[in-house]
Amino acid sequence: MTARTASPLVLATLLALAGTSAFAQRGPNPPSPVHPAAPAGTTSAIDPATGELVETAAAPSKDAKIEHLVVEDSQVKIEETRVRGVTKKIVVHSKIPGMGSYELQPKDPGVAPENDHGAGMRTFTFPLPF
Repeated sequence: MTARTASPLVLATLLALAGTSAFAQRGPNPPSPVHPAAPAGTTSAIDPATGELVETAAAPSKDAKIEHLVVEDSQVKIEETRVRGVTKKIVVHSKIPGMGSYELQPKDPGVAPENDHGAGMRTFTFPLPF
């Protein structure tokens, strides 16, 4: 019977497999603490005393975003006022002599449609001579 020596490649492969099996025998890594994603507008920091994630809300803005949009053509001028992106007021000014201006009451998104009886109605202003 002849004894053969194993090639260095086979030995390296066996050692590599033995090393991975040694790592596989250890228990799984403990799960890292999962912190939920912070909602928009908040900042998060780690409390040095406890090591826990602490979230703080951003300071509310003092003023709401107010937009004044004006669209004009040869017949009318339309002024729209939006507060926080919601249309609050639409005023239509006629350029035709003798025609007055009127205001549209847009639907309030915070009111149920069956309770919002004035939505979409036009409000006219008549000058009264005294």
